[in-house]
Amino acid sequence: MKKKLLFVESNTTGTGMLALRKAAGWGLTPIFLCNRPERYLGLEETGSQVIVCDTNDLDELKKTIEANVSKEEICGVATTSEFYLEAVAELATHYGLPGNPPQAMRTARNKSLTRQALAKAGVGQPRFAIVKGEADLAQALATVPVPCVVKPADDSGSNDVLLCQTQEEVARHASKILAISTNMRGQATAQTVLIEEYVDAPEFSVEMFTWEGKTVCVGITEKSLTGYPYFVESRHIFPAKLAPEVEEEIRSTVTRALAAIGVKNGATHTELKLTAAGAKIIEINARLAGGMIPELIRHATGIDMLEQQIRCSVDGPTDLHVVYDGHAGIRFIMADTQGVLADIRGVEAAKSVPGVQQVIVTGKPGAQVQPPQNAYHRLGSVIVKGDTYEATTVALDAALDKIEVVLEAAAIKS
Repeated sequence: MKKKLLFVESNTTGTGMLALRKAAGWGLTPIFLCNRPERYLGLEETGSQVIVCDTNDLDELKKTIEANVSKEEICGVATTSEFYLEAVAELATHYGLPGNPPQAMRTARNKSLTRQALAKAGVGQPRFAIVKGEADLAQALATVPVPCVVKPADDSGSNDVLLCQTQEEVARHASKILAISTNMRGQATAQTVLIEEYVDAPEFSVEMFTWEGKTVCVGITEKSLTGYPYFVESRHIFPAKLAPEVEEEIRSTVTRALAAIGVKNGATHTELKLTAAGAKIIEINARLAGGMIPELIRHATGIDMLEQQIRCSVDGPTDLHVVYDGHAGIRFIMADTQGVLADIRGVEAAKSVPGVQQVIVTGKPGAQVQPPQNAYHRLGSVIVKGDTYEATTVALDAALDKIEVVLEAAAIKS
């Protein structure tokens, strides 16, 4: 009987380790393939068989799997890491298991390929230009004038995403990105820069599940960002408060976008801006949402998105009939100034605010902190469930008002 579920790396939050524990709880044997097991806090408690190998080399992955696992025992291949979606698609195809076409994952991972696919399909998106070297800059700036957004084509977590106000700033930031040859997982980067029209409009994300080409919308998340020039998510509310006709436009735009890049199976998290001219796709992530959005969905609908995503690697999701029970929201704890973290106070007081479901602190005393330039600079979060959108936002604000980020030299409010 096929009982072994292969995981190729994971993200480094609790979600990745929780996925392994869930698989073990279903009677499966999770096989965790990774190159640095020490990266994963709590890995030894997941019930997984850990195999260390070069996960950035597809041929090495195949050899390692074949040396340790019988093909007849493998029921699926999964990951919770953005950086290994393409490898998982290649392995699933190789073993004849559920998954996405490798080319679809290649297109989703490389945002320049995403832009080209959406343009070909006529899906709404910002104006853009692709820069692969300094020689491309002049033409790019003629296509997309400043102010514009400059970002790497294949990174994650808002890393190196910058709003540039001058051509000189664009050139400097593009040069910085082009010089980065490996990412945080040691993989070769595309060394490609996207220059995009800055769209000043409300932002949303759309959480979808696709199985055998049929797509279901679980819901739309309202997103708030920190101040510019960086684009770090500071608050999410699920579900967003939207008119039915607006919801339909957003859903249909994203469905067309997913078809354009070729998604066939699994979760997707698509970010867009809602403009006067309609919805414009910012990016498509062929994975579960980050930022604890799956947890908000669980509170608001009872649907366990992580469980459904793992099932998409094996035999498909269960019935995704969505019924909303109020709203859920998250706000992130952040530093307002740069310094050394001394303490984060007021956690118990924040937990006492009606509606608060959990308060998580990830910042460690003694660590260097700063106003966030990417998601990795956040220091924790507060999650609230409310009967209404308004009650949820009020409780989030009340809880955050009780949290104090204390630096060694001064105390500041979040």
